[in-house]
Amino acid sequence: MSRARLASQHITRLFLLAALALAGCQSTSALPTEDRVADFAAIKSKAGTVQFTVNRIPIDAARGKPLELAIHETTSTQHDRLFVFIHGVFSDSRMWRYLCWDLQNDYDVMAFDLLGCGASDRPDPADVAADGYGPDALGKDVLVALRKRLAAPDVHPNLRITLVGHSLGAMTILNMWAEPSTHSQFTDILDRVDSIVLLSPPDIASNCRRPIFQEIDGMTDFRMTMADVFGILERRCIEATRTGVTDPSLATKEEADRLVEIFRHASTRHAGQAMLRQAIPRTKERVQQLIAGYANIRIPCLIIWGAQDDLFPTSMAYNLTDRLPSAKLRIVNPAMHGLATERPKICADLLREFVSGDQNVSPKITVLNPTTNSLPQARTDDSHASPTH
Repeated sequence: MSRARLASQHITRLFLLAALALAGCQSTSALPTEDRVADFAAIKSKAGTVQFTVNRIPIDAARGKPLELAIHETTSTQHDRLFVFIHGVFSDSRMWRYLCWDLQNDYDVMAFDLLGCGASDRPDPADVAADGYGPDALGKDVLVALRKRLAAPDVHPNLRITLVGHSLGAMTILNMWAEPSTHSQFTDILDRVDSIVLLSPPDIASNCRRPIFQEIDGMTDFRMTMADVFGILERRCIEATRTGVTDPSLATKEEADRLVEIFRHASTRHAGQAMLRQAIPRTKERVQQLIAGYANIRIPCLIIWGAQDDLFPTSMAYNLTDRLPSAKLRIVNPAMHGLATERPKICADLLREFVSGDQNVSPKITVLNPTTNSLPQARTDDSHASPTH
């Protein structure tokens, strides 16, 4: 390599470091803690009434190697309804904390850390199969771990299960029924599931690839290290938290800190990047196969969507509602993509209503105002034109 080329690379790196230093010096106002947000503090006050434990469950049956998933669950298993929560990309079980705290006194709750996330094992993407961080593989991990956990003697004999997933987590749930090999392999578990809830699930038939995904996928370890050293990582996570909610007062320090932790560690960052790359099927044939498989989902399904979702438009919500045989749609206005941490109270209320109400008489489509729980707009017609956004 010539001296000129070495000098050019050295100068480029110096310019990069200088730019990072300047950007890192920009001030960003601090976010409030969740204890200072009235709605969140009220939910958090319930957290002390029930204890949670973390169980690590081997999933070697799905992976062919000794790996474990972490399950965060209530220690008391006295209820006959279990909510199983599955998070999305660049996230972990902590995104469900408000819903778990709110629901724990009335139901059993169980929140998974997917492979590569939270307290679960975090294998490098190169050390697992080519699609090892895709929805099919992640869904099978959950089902293997759930099968082992439900075999424990402390499980209620008549336990009914509701699967709840956000974004990629919702895709893993859909694929459990849509992918024939998964459905046939885990019929014993899926037959115990009597309802599913999908928060902001991407419609794979539409364009789900966003510029922000490409930007995140292109982050190298060097760039991330420099961003962390000069404070850019923290600043951008604070800004992402603030712009990720319709009401800036709902952006909390805990959420920003959670993002910083996920992006700071190479293992969780690499897993998230692999999930982004593998989330969407590569061929139209595969997309069509999965969509056709949605017809297998005959159990009640609730779709919850933020009216101002910053990643996926509400047109996807209407499309999915049409494709799923027993789906009901609830659009929360105002709300964005992170419904469970932005509007946890209304999400918890919707879950309660869904599992206890008569789904045959509930409206197919409803728009909700989370500040009053009123229904300013409701649609019950089965034939509708999906709006363009």
